[in-house]
Amino acid sequence: MFYTVIGRLATLLFVGFLLLSGPVRAEEDAAVTAHPALWQVEKNGGKVYLLGSFHLLPKNYIWYEGIVKQSFEAADELVMEAKMTPEATAAIQAMVIQNGFFTGGDSLKAHLDPEHYAKMLMTAKRLMGVNEDAAQKMKPWFMALQISIISIMSSGMDPNSGVDKYLEGLATQGNKTISGLETAQDSMNALINHPVRVQSAMLSDTLDKLDDFKTYIQSYLDAWASGNMDMMSTTMIDDMKSHPEMYQALLVKRNENWLPAIENHIAAEKTIFIVVGAAHLAGPDGLVRMLEAKGYNVEKIQ
Repeated sequence: MFYTVIGRLATLLFVGFLLLSGPVRAEEDAAVTAHPALWQVEKNGGKVYLLGSFHLLPKNYIWYEGIVKQSFEAADELVMEAKMTPEATAAIQAMVIQNGFFTGGDSLKAHLDPEHYAKMLMTAKRLMGVNEDAAQKMKPWFMALQISIISIMSSGMDPNSGVDKYLEGLATQGNKTISGLETAQDSMNALINHPVRVQSAMLSDTLDKLDDFKTYIQSYLDAWASGNMDMMSTTMIDDMKSHPEMYQALLVKRNENWLPAIENHIAAEKTIFIVVGAAHLAGPDGLVRMLEAKGYNVEKIQ
């Protein structure tokens, strides 16, 4: 489940701050045309567009065209999961320092089975050049995050090509208002405020998925690029549900928290373009179902 967990956080903060590997060589692959899910949500004359994002993308993916481009250009405001500012970045850095490491005699060794502990040490050494003394002091969520970021970046995924970052740049150039559904600190809290046993299960899952990383991440990319909600639900949501506590915190509760703000945007006398991770739209707990249940006309236009 690590792409779902860390994609947006990497884009928000960690790329260039905590990434310990060097620059990743861009691959010269053939262009891939993607058709991410785009919804039009209306009620009582109010309207928003709701786009499913992939937070980091290979440079060769083409998605900003057709109805997506037209809808974005017609919008007055871009709403993202969270808007970063220098102050928010500083606050998150402080959160990492405060919450990313064990203190006293506690360590990762006490919270992983021997097989996963050995695999963690090997992976931390290979990807980050970190020895056992340093690696075992990282809390499981933080180790999983760093391993995930480096693995994703090494596969050719680029935060600057990600949907959120690209649209943010266009909005800035076009002098569109940019706002967020939550703070960056809220995003971090959804990841780090879990018992160590839950964090450790996520780290073990991350380590296991490294065995077939390319297949795993490609399945996520294919689901997003298809715009097929059933495919996204099967690929993304079913994977997250294997960790119920993380699923509730990272997806369900955040969707519930975002819903009132989305309703306010629909009621505003403006055209709003909202972009959130594709997993937040799919499945029985997705925003699409939530909005439909509240009586909104939700039409998939791509």
